[in-house]
Amino acid sequence: MASGSGVTATTLSVDKCPSRYEANDINPPELHRTIALQELSETDVRRVESLRLLREWIATHPHIRRCRTDALFLLRFLRARAYDVQAAQTTLVRYLTMRQLFRIWYENLDPSDRYMRELVENVRGCLPLGLDRSGRMVALVKVRCYDVARFNCYHLGRLQHMLFEAFFDDVELQIAGGVAIIDCDGATMGHFVCFKLSDIRNFMDCLVHALPVRVKEVHIVRLPRIGQALGNLVLSFAAEELRKRIFFHASMDEVLKYVDQDLLPVEYGGKSCPEEITDSLKRRLADKRDTLLLLDRMEIEVEPYAHLWRQSDEGDVEFGMEID
Repeated sequence: MASGSGVTATTLSVDKCPSRYEANDINPPELHRTIALQELSETDVRRVESLRLLREWIATHPHIRRCRTDALFLLRFLRARAYDVQAAQTTLVRYLTMRQLFRIWYENLDPSDRYMRELVENVRGCLPLGLDRSGRMVALVKVRCYDVARFNCYHLGRLQHMLFEAFFDDVELQIAGGVAIIDCDGATMGHFVCFKLSDIRNFMDCLVHALPVRVKEVHIVRLPRIGQALGNLVLSFAAEELRKRIFFHASMDEVLKYVDQDLLPVEYGGKSCPEEITDSLKRRLADKRDTLLLLDRMEIEVEPYAHLWRQSDEGDVEFGMEID
């Protein structure tokens, strides 16, 4: 599993113009320094200068009220946009707006919440497997594990985003990106109808334009016929660049052409122990809890940017909706 940042909420601030900036950018491992240079054109000089420009822009932005400005947070956006500072600015604005528009997905991502705790400890439907030989973070999603009679789309969406945020500060993920394996074996109609059309559309838009993550590959395995229509719908909402990175497979054997088998859980012929993965994830989430909750203190004036996402009269964008 990728290393944690070692940054705690007590060292962080959402003051957009602090008297002193946190110099907590971690020196990447050699493999990731090479990837950063080759794929992102990242150098020490460019990193420092880009951080300076982004911080100055945040400090004077008329609509950003509160925002983390520590290096690890801002490097999420710079690395996701290959150091195109203007593109990183646009992504940051969308990220801050997204968090407030879709509060039911993004606010109070608390690992101690009873649903989040149950999903992590007992359901084990999403397992971060660690880094592959290419330095990428690999995660496995087992759709069949989720009881859709107990967990609705918002529980699942919140879990996904809590895990995203728990790993976003890892320099390995920021630089080399992530690979998702979505195992649909045993999925039912209930799994494919729990998300509304607007949920799918807005999530795909957030993934492409607002979430600071480098999606390298998405492998969808054993998608049943009842889910093919949803798969086509997801593809229709995905940007062209993302569509090229989404692959459909009839079996896990096909996935092994892309992913190191040893990373997979033992039930897939690998060497990973789900219990150990879960224990490690629980420790990470406990360590990250204050940092996750600190995100709710960031704030942007939403009105100038609300038009970026479609909203219907059916309450597609909820504010403070209770899900338990």
